[in-house]
Amino acid sequence: MFNVALVAFFITLAIAVFFYFRPHFIREGFTTIAIDDVTAPKCFLRDAEAQQLVTEFAPIKKLPPASEPAMALAEFTLILQKLLCIDADLAGSGMGPYSTFQLAYATAHDIEPAASFVGRCIRNAVRSRDIEMAMSKFEDRGMELLPQMCSGDVAKCDAAKTKFHNIVVRATRNISEYCLKEKASLDRPAGARDPAFYNPGGLADSSREYTISGGGVQYI
Repeated sequence: MFNVALVAFFITLAIAVFFYFRPHFIREGFTTIAIDDVTAPKCFLRDAEAQQLVTEFAPIKKLPPASEPAMALAEFTLILQKLLCIDADLAGSGMGPYSTFQLAYATAHDIEPAASFVGRCIRNAVRSRDIEMAMSKFEDRGMELLPQMCSGDVAKCDAAKTKFHNIVVRATRNISEYCLKEKASLDRPAGARDPAFYNPGGLADSSREYTISGGGVQYI
């Protein structure tokens, strides 16, 4: 009887230990990496220099949220997110505003919402001037915010500006590649090699009158 009680005690103890430590050694499986929006903002894995900038200015997050460096970092991070997420939405196989639709519009650095820009690009409604203006406003505002985050460290600020400029250049190049590329038109073919509609030879001249009979279309 004592042995049965001892075995029952150890079984109960084992079950209790299992449920106590369960969160530490059991993880749910994800098909993609789960990203923390605070330590690794959305789309930042696309660019190494963007990750470096966030790491360099991470100590600012310890300051009060209403302080000038903290507010500058929040907006600067949003600018980087928009640059990289626009690139991600256009480069993805689905081509849609999947990452940009949640990004807030800010008049300080936006010409139009990032998701709207992606949508216009997909519809082939963006020209090179549109891209230049949008990217220029992103870069100009970012260059204004960096000195507020550097706390007077000129060397650090210059290095950060160089990295930021490189990010803008890469994003502009990638965005231009997708936005300015001619897309197939199903109603007005661009040329002989465009995969547009097929017009049978018998229907090429639609100016003549025709009648429909059981054998098909007959021209008069």
